[in-house]
Amino acid sequence: MKNYDLYKKMKDENIYYINHELTFTRGAIAHYKGITAIVIDKKKVTSQTSENTVIMQELGHYMANAYYKMNSSYELIEEMEQLADIKAWTEFFPYEKIKELMDNGISTVTEIANYFDVEPFYMSRCLNYYYEHSNGFIDSTLNSNTTKNPN
Repeated sequence: MKNYDLYKKMKDENIYYINHELTFTRGAIAHYKGITAIVIDKKKVTSQTSENTVIMQELGHYMANAYYKMNSSYELIEEMEQLADIKAWTEFFPYEKIKELMDNGISTVTEIANYFDVEPFYMSRCLNYYYEHSNGFIDSTLNSNTTKNPN
């Protein structure tokens, strides 16, 4: 998904974009009293590809309704991050499209990440999740009955 399309999705969903310095992360989503904003630290997000990655992951939180407070338990944070990632992956990198790319010879993590204009480390986690939930990319559809940790 191109950056313009991500901005459009944010606008359509009435999600604000805020550039602000963050201490422990390069991006976050804030949801309070019906207002949602994606906060990005532009000092840490220095390329279009890294911004796409952050926006997609934060939109995953929004689409999965996977929010938590900063003082939440580690277990809850991990669960919400996992749910957000799975939602973002299935929305922005559909399994069927990944299979199509692989069938057409685009098979390395870097090639697939470049196709979707996201960072390879994020794509590698997605591909690992899909591999584990598709019988090694053999199944024609993704078995998403489980949300086990993809790492």
